[in-house]
Amino acid sequence: MKKYIKVAIALSAAVLLLPITSCDKQLDVVASDVASEELQWKSISDTKAGLMGIYGLMRAAMFDNNAHWVYGEMREGDFESFNRADLDAIHDHDLKASYPVIKSLTNWRRFYAVINAASLFIERAHEVFEKDKRYTEINLKWDIAQARTIRAFTYFYMVRIWGDVPLLRKSFDDGEFLERPKNDKETVLAFAEEELLKAVEDLPYGYGFLTESYYGAGSSVWRGVLFNKVTAYAILSHMAAWQQRYIQADAYSKFVLDTYDRIAVSYSSIGTLTGRTGIFSTEYVGGQILAVGSPYYLSEATATGHIEELTLAAPLVSKKNPAIFIPKDTISKTFPEPNDTRFGIDTISGLTRTNYFTNYSGETPIFSKIKVLRDGNTTGNSYAVFGSALVFTRLEEMTLLRAEILAVLKQETEAIRLLNVVKTLRNTTPFTSASKEDLITAIFEERRRELMGEGWRWYDQIRLNRIKTVNQRIGEMIDNDGIYWPIASEVLKNNSLIKQNDYWN
Repeated sequence: MKKYIKVAIALSAAVLLLPITSCDKQLDVVASDVASEELQWKSISDTKAGLMGIYGLMRAAMFDNNAHWVYGEMREGDFESFNRADLDAIHDHDLKASYPVIKSLTNWRRFYAVINAASLFIERAHEVFEKDKRYTEINLKWDIAQARTIRAFTYFYMVRIWGDVPLLRKSFDDGEFLERPKNDKETVLAFAEEELLKAVEDLPYGYGFLTESYYGAGSSVWRGVLFNKVTAYAILSHMAAWQQRYIQADAYSKFVLDTYDRIAVSYSSIGTLTGRTGIFSTEYVGGQILAVGSPYYLSEATATGHIEELTLAAPLVSKKNPAIFIPKDTISKTFPEPNDTRFGIDTISGLTRTNYFTNYSGETPIFSKIKVLRDGNTTGNSYAVFGSALVFTRLEEMTLLRAEILAVLKQETEAIRLLNVVKTLRNTTPFTSASKEDLITAIFEERRRELMGEGWRWYDQIRLNRIKTVNQRIGEMIDNDGIYWPIASEVLKNNSLIKQNDYWN
């Protein structure tokens, strides 16, 4: 497996580093023949390399320039930049500012590389089934289901960022690069939902169980690495909630909460949540429902592309100041309860619980909830190597999402029970009908605390303000499609049928 994941990393790097050329007219995407030149679609080795390549491209797209965290945490978020003007611009929604990071983040090229590779796999994997007897029907079924799931997830991920995007149902391995206009976001998400509903019929709960190996490996190798049936239903839940289709979200999220034990996940203690070997460590998968890992043993841990690159500083790593931090006033207002195990200030002694933060008594608190690092505090070392997993969703997140869904549907008793599952885990006061906050606000404030630094804050604020306007600025941006990012000038240049999002004209 190590060999093929390294192939995936190489393919990811190739796609992200190739220069833009005239053949990129089709959505400014590098063709998937980067992969197909390596693969002959003749043997089981080709399908394994191809599938791992799709995962690698997805990882690269989400990690590049710390994209997942910048998209999810910086716009109107709790984090502020210490001294980076580009991140200041993003925080203030100045997304047409001329900074390399913003230029990169407005370009959807890397996401279409994922989609293209997944489409190519779906179209050609059957060739291996016909040629290599070792590649069984169950192999083919599971592999195509994973490719469908990754493609659908990527479309959902892009719609949250850009709104309307071109919908490509086929690969372009044959070299045909035709200009395509955008499709409306509802059409794109309808396709993604259709694909996921096909995939869940074939996806297993796990791979390589009992006497059946998967690509020569048992369940311990694949657990937490590959998308499974519960993963797909979690994505369906989020897609439906994003579209405010809460009845469908109810059904999808119920499946996740009813079956999570089938993939051996559980709720995380505060030690597991914030420990160096806890839930954000690639080696720990006890609470992860959808995660993208960066294990040291596969040489995927790096000094860039992790939230720690942005948030950590001395005394945890040999860097004087973090790139981003959460101001003390925001911390104290967000965590008002003294016994909250994530962060709390004792009202009598003034002592703090700081599982989420280091150096709170100093001038700049260090957000250290996620800190999977190696050699970070070696004398003379100016950087650390980070190995944290990007955890898109975990059991606590899905529990709070289902609480939100049920609250909107006026099923308040069960919504309160689920909210209090998380509040009890973190030693905070349970919500009751006598609580000062309304239930919807309480759920989103709990998400703010529990999911801090995990890439949810911006999207949660959008969902909350769609339910009820609590932030006038965000409400106006929702009404005018200002919640979406502008499209990169390079994309517009290379595809005359693509028009800039109206808000950014």
